[in-house]
Amino acid sequence: MSQSHLWKALSGVLCVYKRSGVSSSALIKLLTRQISETVAEIESTSQVRLPLISLPIVEPHHESGALVVVGRNEIADYRYHPLVSGRSIRSEDIQILDVLPLAANSSGVCLFGLNDGCEKVPEIMAKSWTNAYRIDGLLKKPVDTSAEIGKITRHRIEKVLSRMESEFRGASFRHANVDLESSEAFELARRGVPRAQLPGAQIVYSIDLNWFRSPRFSITAQCSGEDDEMLRQLVENIGINLGLESATIRLQRQNFGPFKSDDSLLEKQINLQNIIRNIQLNRRIIASSESIDKKVVTESTENESSNKIREVFDGFGLKESTKLDDYDAMRPAWPRNY
Repeated sequence: MSQSHLWKALSGVLCVYKRSGVSSSALIKLLTRQISETVAEIESTSQVRLPLISLPIVEPHHESGALVVVGRNEIADYRYHPLVSGRSIRSEDIQILDVLPLAANSSGVCLFGLNDGCEKVPEIMAKSWTNAYRIDGLLKKPVDTSAEIGKITRHRIEKVLSRMESEFRGASFRHANVDLESSEAFELARRGVPRAQLPGAQIVYSIDLNWFRSPRFSITAQCSGEDDEMLRQLVENIGINLGLESATIRLQRQNFGPFKSDDSLLEKQINLQNIIRNIQLNRRIIASSESIDKKVVTESTENESSNKIREVFDGFGLKESTKLDDYDAMRPAWPRNY
């Protein structure tokens, strides 16, 4: 593989799963070291393919003694050998940019622009993709109040989440760049939740309670334009609305727009071959993401794999799903015999 082909293969968007305890800068250093060391190892072996150069074969004429070209010979051009010209790719040549950094104590799917792919980062941010997070929180009793954690019920937390979700949905219309009194705003409301048209606008589209066992709870938030500080403040606001204090004990990004955990590389899988394969896979994912509605947000639905995960949760006595598909507001708790 020539230097130009290698550089083209290492240009694009890379999807990596960051574990908790590793900072974004440390992950970038790991990627840079793996790429540069692997390229150097390849170039130090016979796998390197040098370009050929055509040199004339000159011999003296048998009568006059003048030098005459009698043919041409193709040999390897050692001007481009790594021992002569140096490495084709060094660590300082590699550019990696984190699209939406996570804090060191957070985990989840991360997107990186690699080399020429760094130019696509503003374009990706302008898409306002919706990202899903699982956040685990802990309720604490304030010192200056008489509130009791034992009186907090699941229904009370769900009411708080519903109220917060409605407030964010109202803000989504303000960031949709449409007139609230226009027919376009009515059409967006009829189709669903409008997608933010201002890049960087922090909007939470849905908040679902996965499970609650006092004093711990877990929620799934679907949002865009967020950062770690905003998500942790979201958990703190839940405690404030309950008259308590709450803190985040785990934050995990489950998907980054169309990119899911199945599309990301684990830390132990990071090598040159897997990086190139992941970049090629991500090109197809980005191309297919053009079909995503740019005006309306479609909430994620549970598939077969998530149902299997829920079975594991239920085995531990935790209820992950709170969807009220069979809920009927007109049906009373007692039977109707009239």
